[in-house]
Amino acid sequence: MDRRQYLRHFMVLFSGTAAAQLVNLASYPFLARLYTPADFGVFAMFVAVSAIPGAIACGRFDLAVPTAPRAGRFAILWLCIAIAAAMGALSAVGSALYWVVTGAQVQPVIPALLGLCVFLTGFCAAAALYLMRHDGYRSNSASMLLRTGSTVAIQIGLALVWRHPLSLIIGFTLGFAAQALLLAWAIWRHVPPKRPRVAQMRAMFRRYQRQVAIDIPSTFIAAVSLNLLTFLLLGLFGANVVGLYSLGNRIAILPLQLFNDALSQVFFQKAARAQEERGHFWPEMKFNLLTSGLLSIGVVVGVWLLARPFISIYLGKSWEPAADILVILAPMLAARSLCLSIATSVFVLRKAHWLLIHNVANCAALGAAFVIARLADLDLYPFLTLTAGLLFVEYVGFTLWLVWAARRGAHPKVVAL
Repeated sequence: MDRRQYLRHFMVLFSGTAAAQLVNLASYPFLARLYTPADFGVFAMFVAVSAIPGAIACGRFDLAVPTAPRAGRFAILWLCIAIAAAMGALSAVGSALYWVVTGAQVQPVIPALLGLCVFLTGFCAAAALYLMRHDGYRSNSASMLLRTGSTVAIQIGLALVWRHPLSLIIGFTLGFAAQALLLAWAIWRHVPPKRPRVAQMRAMFRRYQRQVAIDIPSTFIAAVSLNLLTFLLLGLFGANVVGLYSLGNRIAILPLQLFNDALSQVFFQKAARAQEERGHFWPEMKFNLLTSGLLSIGVVVGVWLLARPFISIYLGKSWEPAADILVILAPMLAARSLCLSIATSVFVLRKAHWLLIHNVANCAALGAAFVIARLADLDLYPFLTLTAGLLFVEYVGFTLWLVWAARRGAHPKVVAL
């Protein structure tokens, strides 16, 4: 394994993530004073709702972009874009019909923004992987910074004339659009794909349809589990608590998650290549775990020591409960980030069903916590403690299982002749 190249590619991606988070951190004192916790609660619900179909926006064919044969790399990209467009349209129409039938009081523009976000999620995922296949890490890094900067500028600018949750949603959507435009420009400048050919797209569809047939339900359940706590908090304690959880998560845990996302993307590329060249990827996984684990420990300790004074001073006293939420959830969220940083190894091992089992177990843990909270009439902090404990055990268990599988692959049994 070329560790220098591994670290160089990771640092290029991480530099964009780090710069984006610095922009976010600089914006939070303004956003927290321009918008209320309830406003952030509505915004968090929109992000959660769009993230669930967004996770399967490309039908999971985006994961085939790094591993597709060279002759099929253009076709797989076009296939991802076509599926994302269809998924975006379906999400917009489906959400509009749902809100009409239920009689929910929703702004008419929300379904259109939801559909656009779903499409942009799929497009950016496929485009980013396509560029990284051709070592276009710098373009990916720049796109993350552009997205964050655009989002923050629009959200603050709109708040000066219209303080409404919709201002946060519009800023989020337009920031996504800016990222998509930069990625599209980078593709057409550096590695322009050939014209789409239906026959080639069908060939790629048939080649990978078995893999995605297993992965789609798994990914959908994963997206539900990652966002389910938002819905449970809304049902149990209201939008105000959702807003506190959302902004607290953005300040302390989202940077860790984005760090591990960048690490995971590089790991997936390197692990797939190592598996093909030497039949195992244990050195890549070990290096990934060490890097991610050290950062996770640092973030947890930092949250425990600094969350309360930092949030009180930085955001204002009205946001202080967010610190208590973070202190309770920090170990679980760190375990989740560590687990997700190597979760893509199931595709290298060709064991996609393992991820499905993990995601079902994750949802089951959240469901059990919710039922217990209802039956025992738990307050916010006992509910969060119970939830964090159940999820921590599940994430650590799945991480250890993946470590065992990777190590076994590195030391295959010798069969006597």
